[in-house]
Amino acid sequence: MEFPMKSAAILVATVATLAVSLSAFAAPRSEADIRRGVASAVERYANAVSCGGVSVKPEDVLTLSAYRDGEAALPKYAVLWTGDLGCFGGSGTEMTRLSIATINTGQYVVQPELSSPVAAFESPVRFVSRVVSSGPDTLVMEGMEYTPHDPRSKPSKAVRFTLRLDAKGGWRQVDKIGIAAVRP
Repeated sequence: MEFPMKSAAILVATVATLAVSLSAFAAPRSEADIRRGVASAVERYANAVSCGGVSVKPEDVLTLSAYRDGEAALPKYAVLWTGDLGCFGGSGTEMTRLSIATINTGQYVVQPELSSPVAAFESPVRFVSRVVSSGPDTLVMEGMEYTPHDPRSKPSKAVRFTLRLDAKGGWRQVDKIGIAAVRP
């Protein structure tokens, strides 16, 4: 009777190990889980490429293409964050940056080739105040732009601008209009 007990114990241990291993590749269970995972991955990335202290919250995550169970295409999420790339210091080095993340084999991964500082992010404003809309290849945002007589710390012209994804994975400005004010 001892052999079947050992076999059963080995079988249980093998199944448990397999279940734990496969859980790393399991699909995220909810939109909230996805947002938390993407935010965490982007925060680690942002703090690695800029001065520490970058904070990314789940509500900062923009869905460009959603996760769909069983679909071969990888989902894409954009996250805007504010940081000083390379820790150069000074009043003009901190600004809004962009990272693109995905879920690959159950892991949340930032795609550096599609993220700041590698990929272009042609924002006409230093700090993005609001995202109006986002889609698979388009971001519409608002912020304050400098006029020729503005001090470095106080841009005064409210603008809405559109960035479109180019063939190289960069975000290029395709439209910009002045607006009365940036809404919170």
